[in-house]
Amino acid sequence: MIIIYNVLITVLLLIFLPFLLIKAATNKRYRYHLLDRFFPKPINKSNYFLIHASSFGEIKTVLSLLKEFEKNLDSEAVISVFTDTAHMQVSKREAFLMPIDLVFLHKRVLSTPPKLAVFFETEIWPSYIYTLKKMNTKVILINARMSQKSFNAYKRFGFLFKPTIKKFDLIIAKSKGDAKRYKYFNRNVIVCGNLKMCVFGKKQRKKSSKQEFHIETDKPIMTLASFHKEEINVVLEIVSNFLDRYFIVLAPRHLEDVPLFESFLKKNGINYTKRTEKKKSNSLLILDAMGELDKIYTISDISIVGGSFHESLKGHNPMEPVFYNNITICGPYMESFEEEVNLLKKHGLIHQIDNKNYIDQINSIALSEKSKNSDDFFQNLSYILNCYLIHTNNMDRKN
Repeated sequence: MIIIYNVLITVLLLIFLPFLLIKAATNKRYRYHLLDRFFPKPINKSNYFLIHASSFGEIKTVLSLLKEFEKNLDSEAVISVFTDTAHMQVSKREAFLMPIDLVFLHKRVLSTPPKLAVFFETEIWPSYIYTLKKMNTKVILINARMSQKSFNAYKRFGFLFKPTIKKFDLIIAKSKGDAKRYKYFNRNVIVCGNLKMCVFGKKQRKKSSKQEFHIETDKPIMTLASFHKEEINVVLEIVSNFLDRYFIVLAPRHLEDVPLFESFLKKNGINYTKRTEKKKSNSLLILDAMGELDKIYTISDISIVGGSFHESLKGHNPMEPVFYNNITICGPYMESFEEEVNLLKKHGLIHQIDNKNYIDQINSIALSEKSKNSDDFFQNLSYILNCYLIHTNNMDRKN
């Protein structure tokens, strides 16, 4: 099956190569280290473990907890990432962009096999995992999550994904629901909880300031966090209804969508400034820079989590605004973080609203709710990290 998969990937590459080259010429994200995808450099290291993550958000979690894992495994990590934004975060470390998922490319990179390979959340790459297992490397999946939609897709293409998922020597799921879905493909599944929560238990609340963002207003701050272009009408409604009472920070999920949000605001006569312009702002700020959303949370009063107001999306992690004691609101579509949202609801730390009269619901919450201190909630999560450390260490000793 892996041969058929590699042939298929190769054929698709040849078909779409002209399109890829055109996209690379016009979009810097596509051309970012493009040659590294096809001509990766071998790892020049021994006694290391590999950890693979995909996006900017995932790598932030990995980096926050990396010292704990390196100490636990008594070796240094080599980090593999999939996206350009994640690679920028790890450029000063021993790290590389994952090549095209072809066996011969992975063999080139892994000239010296790692002692252990740790994949993060949903990173299930058939050729990558196949290559590591052929090298007799133990492979584990941590903070594993699988939505119902993904589960249905994996079942549909079970001829490919079932053998791949079955190759994991251990899967540590973040919730019972995720574990149940993974157990359909692999019986070596345990539950430790959401590793991303542990980051906040170890984090100091460093306060930013309005001056740092050139915000000049006495209004409370409302943050629209990680909103997608599919939710642009929701953004417009919220801005139109709350701009008089709140200073609004709009953080698009993808920076390439910033021009789209800008044109929409201009079309509706809404004034704004952009973070990268470093101009004084007294109404609406577009956060068009990576890695600053957590700073905004430190000065924000209310945060509305995007990716949760359109049925094609699955929500984003609500933990960070909760950690900074923001009044936190999310929409109905939080499939990827269903267990986390339910847990936060039990502690009264998040408000999930539906798509009917959501402006009235937000208004009601804004008028009636006060921020709640989340210290106790996060300080009691150390057991999650310990669970992960114990089981990864045990897996390493089995080599």
